[in-house]
Amino acid sequence: MAEGKTGGGARWLFWLFAAIGLCAALAVIYIALRVATIGSGRVIEPAPIEARNPEQRFTVADTDAIPGTDLVQIVIATEASVSGGHDSYSRGDRPDERNLILLDQASGASRKLLPDNSRRIVARYMLPAVAGASKGDSEWFTMTGSDGKDVTPPVAYYLLRVRAAQGQSEDLLLGNIASGRQDFVLKGIDGVDRIWMQTPTRIAMLLRQQRKLHYRAFEVPELKLAVARPVEID
Repeated sequence: MAEGKTGGGARWLFWLFAAIGLCAALAVIYIALRVATIGSGRVIEPAPIEARNPEQRFTVADTDAIPGTDLVQIVIATEASVSGGHDSYSRGDRPDERNLILLDQASGASRKLLPDNSRRIVARYMLPAVAGASKGDSEWFTMTGSDGKDVTPPVAYYLLRVRAAQGQSEDLLLGNIASGRQDFVLKGIDGVDRIWMQTPTRIAMLLRQQRKLHYRAFEVPELKLAVARPVEID
């Protein structure tokens, strides 16, 4: 009888220590995954943050160093589009981005590119002051280096396609990284099909507005329209 109790107690201790060991192993794996993703800037478990209106809940969807600068871009998105029951972000879908903040890593000074979080960022592009640079698979523009491989040159400008407050049209926000000057250079367009750097200071694009195809070019330092021409399709 005593042997049976002793055997049962030993088995109970065995399973207890096995459970503790399993928990410890899972904890180590979790920590390793967190450490492995620090360099990517990706937030694995976004925590909600509140705007001035406590009913509005947002989150940091991503952070990335901006090439050639001391700045980090902080992507602010709606909480529902990143986590919880509407976890489109984990499936690889684009989150509902509402603002972009540029943070100086040395001083901690920051500036947001949109005045509030009421409109959606449809797409964002970081542009170099390099003629011939074209858009890659992300918001970064690339060019071919001396070794024949694509490289990301220092960023000088940015362009945001922002969903208009009313309807499905877009407004284009163009800005200068160094000076902080920016302006909505186009409003009420249907979409953008191609963007490229024509000169170190001029950005050109093919876009649609009122169901027509257009070519537009802007001098970025002055935020001024340089060329505007229709593109006839028939």
